[in-house]
Amino acid sequence: MNEHKIVKITDLGTVNRGKSKHRPRNDSILYGGEYPFIQTGDVKKANLHLVDYTQTYNDVGLKQSKLWKKGTLCFTIAANIADSAILGMDACFPDSIVGFLPYENVSDTTYVKYLFDELKLYFQQISKGTTQDNLSLDKICRVKLRVPDYDTQVKVASILSTYDTAIENNNKRIRLLEQMAENLYKEWFVRFRFPGYENESFIEGIPSSWRYVQLGDIASFDRGISYSSDEINCDDGINLINLKNIQSYGGFRRDGTKQYNGKYKDSQIVAVGDLILGVTDMTQDRRTVGSVALIPQISGTSAISADLVKVNLKVPNVFFYCMCRYGFYSKFFSQFANGANVLHLKPKVLLNKKILLPTAELIEAFVEKVQPMIDIVDDLNCQNDLLIKQRDMLLPRLMSGKLEV
Repeated sequence: MNEHKIVKITDLGTVNRGKSKHRPRNDSILYGGEYPFIQTGDVKKANLHLVDYTQTYNDVGLKQSKLWKKGTLCFTIAANIADSAILGMDACFPDSIVGFLPYENVSDTTYVKYLFDELKLYFQQISKGTTQDNLSLDKICRVKLRVPDYDTQVKVASILSTYDTAIENNNKRIRLLEQMAENLYKEWFVRFRFPGYENESFIEGIPSSWRYVQLGDIASFDRGISYSSDEINCDDGINLINLKNIQSYGGFRRDGTKQYNGKYKDSQIVAVGDLILGVTDMTQDRRTVGSVALIPQISGTSAISADLVKVNLKVPNVFFYCMCRYGFYSKFFSQFANGANVLHLKPKVLLNKKILLPTAELIEAFVEKVQPMIDIVDDLNCQNDLLIKQRDMLLPRLMSGKLEV
C-alpha cells in the first residue's frame, strides 16, 4: 500500500478566493469583452476541464477582478458547494469560487481535483448554515488531507483522467452533433434555404406551401404527477423525470432524476423519444418554462412530475423539439407563463397559438437527417454514464492507496 502523509491544502499549493469587487455584480458595464468570466454554475456543468462559459468581462470587468491562468483548479464555495474543475483557458471568477495552484513537484492539480471530488460530501456537510450554506476559505484550509508522494499522485491522476478524457471527447462529439442539428434547422426553417427553395414562391417572405396552424391541431398534453416529499425520499421506485431534468432553454439533463414510489397513471409514463415541456420556472428568467427535452435511454420505468407535460404530437417529436429549441418557439411559449415568484404556464393556453408548419415532405426529410444525430448523442451519453460509474468505483480505492499504482 502506498504511504500517505497528512497535510493541509496550503502545504500543497496556494489557495485564494476569486475577485469581483464591483457592486452591483450584474452591472452591464462589466460585461461583453474578451475575458471569460466563470460562475459556479459553469464549474458544476464541467467535467475535468472547464471550457464552456456564458459570460465574459470587458476591460472594466477585468480591472475589478483577476485573470487566473489556464490550469487553475476552481472549487465552488457558495451556491452549488464543492464542485470543481480545471480551467481550460485564462479566466476570471468571483469570490464564490476558490482558485488552487500547486507547488511544483509537491502536488498535481488533477490529483487534487480528484481528492476534492472524494471529499465533496464532507465539504458540503461542514458548509451547512442556518440560513445559507457557505464554505469559507478558512474551513478549507483547516481540513486534513491524506496524500501520497508526488509521483504517485501523478500516476493516480493519469488513471482517473483516462476516463474523464474519454468523457470529454464524447462531449465534444455531442456538442458538434447538436450544433449540426441546430444549424440545419435554422438553414431550412429560419433562413428558408431548404431543398428546392429556389423553385418555391414566397408570400410576404413565407413559403407559399407552408401553413399556419393552431398548436391544438397537432398537439395535446398530459400533465405529470403531483407528489409529496415522502414519495421521493426513497431508495427504490420508478424514475421521476422532473423540472431538474430540463436544461436551461432546452435539452435533457441526466443527473436530475429522482426516485418515486407513489401512484401514477399510464398517461404520465414516458419512454425513449417522448417529448416533454416545462410548465414551471423557479425564477423569473424563463429558463425552463416552455423549454423542451427528448427522453433518452433510461433504465426502468419513468414518469413525469407535475412541473412537466408530455407532448403528444401529429408531427415527429424530433422536428417539434428542434422547432422549440432552435426555432424560438420555446421563448414564445414562455411568454404566457406568469407568477409573482414562481412562473406557471397553463398548457391549454398554448393550444390556440399559431405556429408555422412546413410541408410534410420537408419535415420528413429533416427528421431523416437529424434523427441519427439525436440517436448518436443518446448513445454517447450512455457511454459517459458507464465511464462515470467505472471512474467513481475506482476513485476511493486509488485515493486511499488500497489499489496499488
